[in-house]
Amino acid sequence: MLIRVRYKDGRIDLVPSQNLNELIMMSEIDQFERSAGWVIVGKDPIRSTLRGSYMGSERRS
Repeated sequence: MLIRVRYKDGRIDLVPSQNLNELIMMSEIDQFERSAGWVIVGKDPIRSTLRGSYMGSERRS
């Protein structure tokens, strides 16, 4: 799937969805578009597969 992104220089482009995390990590983009509208990187919540595993105490029984 292609996702619309806005680069820091203002350019808008379509990129493959598998490249989105890499662009976010490298601080290449300011925004990307979801069905609900534009997401601002660093401001709006973003689910990431880049997070490490949970390191706190186990809360499930």
